[in-house]
Amino acid sequence: IQNDPYYKHKVTQFEMLKDKSDAKIVMLGDSITDEGEWSELWGKVVQNRGISGDTTSGVLDRLYTISPSIEEVYIMIGVNDIMRGAKAQDVYLNYEKIVQFFQKKGIKVNIQSTLYIGESRKKDFNAEVEKLNEKLKLFAKQNNIRFIDLNQILSSNKVLKADFTKDDLHLNG
Repeated sequence: IQNDPYYKHKVTQFEMLKDKSDAKIVMLGDSITDEGEWSELWGKVVQNRGISGDTTSGVLDRLYTISPSIEEVYIMIGVNDIMRGAKAQDVYLNYEKIVQFFQKKGIKVNIQSTLYIGESRKKDFNAEVEKLNEKLKLFAKQNNIRFIDLNQILSSNKVLKADFTKDDLHLNG
């Protein structure tokens, strides 16, 4: 992903904006985060640091672009890793590094579950998504981190509900 033009474009924006914001909250992730209108939804300035197509290694490579004013982060990443063939254990190891980056800075971490994929795209991906979420939930519990299980609302039978997506991957409005 790091060679993708969109990824490069977004990272250069994040670099430029890093010291220009007094936002206290950052949303960090892939296209599901990228597509969110977080400031409007929260009613306050929220940094959107989602990049469509991003992976855990991509996030690791751009953590330096997070503004120094940030006090709290919401992370959702991993589905693109899995769709590209990564196993849950490898994604989890990168996730640990991402979380440790924020913990070392005293930033409150919130882990959002990696969303299941809808019926037409699920293939064997959802089994790995489930494994990843199990690891993340346990990690969060062991480290006093809030784990937000969005799949409880957005999924049924380990599949993203059609009501919440038009393409079986991204959330609709």
